[in-house]
Amino acid sequence: MPLASAPARSPSPRRAPPPAACRPARPFARVEICEALEDARLAWTAIAQEAPASPYQSFDFARVWFATIGAAEGATPLIVVARDAAGQPIALLPLARFKRWPLRFATFLGGKDSNFNLGLFRSDGAWSRDDVAALLAAAGKRATTRLDAFLFGNQPLSWRGRANPLAGNKPQPSPSFAYASALPGEFSAWLDARASKEAKKKMRKKRARLEATAPLLHSRAGGEQEIDRALAAFHAERRTRTEAIGAPDPYASAAAAEFLARLAREGVLELHTLTHGERVIAVFGALPGAERLSGLFIGHESDPEIARSSPGEIMVQAVVADAVARGFAEFDLGVGEARYKNEACEIVEPLFDSAFAVTAKGRLAAWAFLAARGAKRRVKRSPRLKALLARLRRLSGRSGD
Repeated sequence: MPLASAPARSPSPRRAPPPAACRPARPFARVEICEALEDARLAWTAIAQEAPASPYQSFDFARVWFATIGAAEGATPLIVVARDAAGQPIALLPLARFKRWPLRFATFLGGKDSNFNLGLFRSDGAWSRDDVAALLAAAGKRATTRLDAFLFGNQPLSWRGRANPLAGNKPQPSPSFAYASALPGEFSAWLDARASKEAKKKMRKKRARLEATAPLLHSRAGGEQEIDRALAAFHAERRTRTEAIGAPDPYASAAAAEFLARLAREGVLELHTLTHGERVIAVFGALPGAERLSGLFIGHESDPEIARSSPGEIMVQAVVADAVARGFAEFDLGVGEARYKNEACEIVEPLFDSAFAVTAKGRLAAWAFLAARGAKRRVKRSPRLKALLARLRRLSGRSGD
């Protein structure tokens, strides 16, 4: 018998929604969508003055990425701006929109080249998980082409002492951690905390071995000629290394190469070089932020005669010494586990993933995204599965020869 005709109990009346005055106020009054990057410049510039964010959330990084890698991948800007009752920007989400039939979704811009994904939130606002969900729901509906889901990965739990509003109560851990270091006032103090007397003695011997045959010099590439030289050395080293292990080169495409070149020529990316005489034996790319120098990539010579002197380790120490001298408070080596990161960085920064559905299709996409990221994390935490995956990649690389 249908419940509506059951005589034993009358259906309970629906509870009326609380009056507007009793509902918790959202930190934002309205939401707008900028689907052309330039339309967001004023709000972005205003909120960036006080919202803690990484160099990956700078307007110039976004501009270069959308013009190169983003364009090649079919990404278009979707900049979400939340404003208060006075019309001032209080939050900005720097997103990229993708269409992968039949799904339309948004992620933080930068793709794999963004180690830290963050929204820009003004310091005087308090955001709950419900507030963030309401912001994204409004953004999804206001976009010219309605979105199905927001899929966010590699988000820090906090940044410069401020909690990330997107974290919620029980965020799902990302597959990998990030690695950072607090920089003291003197480089010698940083080095003493990481290297024993014996380790420093071995490093001096390695430097001396290189200096016995040619001068060893660390510098930051200045003009276009130095930038081109540094990038040519980096791309050559990356090709050699990835071919040797049968892995894809993430910077092999024309769009990726142009991305790095434009970042460097426009002063967004620093290129540090370690030269042995006339030969570039290591290259380090870094993005300078307000207080932190963020490492984007490192490459070093694989020639056994050079590699045995650890040019990568020499380079990292030189970059840190330079960062300390310029007054940076923090330094990081990005996302992903590696021995050299453990040696240089004492801070392991946990990251998290999150997903917000807008449509029914989006609920399935959000579930699949988080499930795939969780599976990747389990593989990375299992030496057996990790070794198997590396073997499969090598075999796959050989089969394509």
